[in-house]
Amino acid sequence: MDKTYYIENSKHRLFVNLFLLSVAISAFFILVSRNSEYILQKIVLVQLVLSVPLLLSSTLSQCKIASGETGKMWLIFTWITFCFGYAFITNVIGVFVGNIAGVGLSLTFFITSWLLALTYSLIEVSYRKARLKERLAKDLLFILLQLFFGVFVVLKIF
Repeated sequence: MDKTYYIENSKHRLFVNLFLLSVAISAFFILVSRNSEYILQKIVLVQLVLSVPLLLSSTLSQCKIASGETGKMWLIFTWITFCFGYAFITNVIGVFVGNIAGVGLSLTFFITSWLLALTYSLIEVSYRKARLKERLAKDLLFILLQLFFGVFVVLKIF
């Protein structure tokens, strides 16, 4: 484990986490204030609500890593909470797109998310071959979360 790599990366990831956290909180308050019918979809509401503590926990654990505590448990906790929080907030966006603009555009959104995540991983692995297993696990978890709690919701399977 390259401690310096994780410390430096966590400093940059803190900004991403904080941005996503602000998106989740803003979306929640906008939907509640507008008394939106989309908030009535329980699966959407649950994901929106859960994305806030997940992204907050990821942010706090990123702070631990940035301060030099790069134990394996912190790294695993950070990426799991981030992956769930990020997948949930993107699922909410994808379901909203499906409700507003139709299934086709929503599926395009999800497929684009997957292709970009896989492209990111291919580039990452081309520079750091040792990260192949980690990238596969992260991408698989992300895609499965989006499939079950995003795509299946849009297709009214779930």
